[in-house]
Amino acid sequence: MADADLANLPTIDASGGKATLIELSGTDARTGNSAQLISLVLPRGGQTWFYKLMGDANLVEQQKDALVTFVQSAKYPDAH
Repeated sequence: MADADLANLPTIDASGGKATLIELSGTDARTGNSAQLISLVLPRGGQTWFYKLMGDANLVEQQKDALVTFVQSAKYPDAH
């Protein structure tokens, strides 16, 4: 993935800044079932916070909004 591709990833507003949303789909090598990963990456105050939801594609998709809501509601300590 090129830097230009990374710059075009969607973002969400979170308390503390903009979180980049990353979604990957594939096949679980152990089971052969469809799998999905949703990640939110939030740089804040010299630190980077990573949130990840991974598993069965249908279940992950069902829980995507809950993950986004959680990240939007998270509180962070003041960076020094």
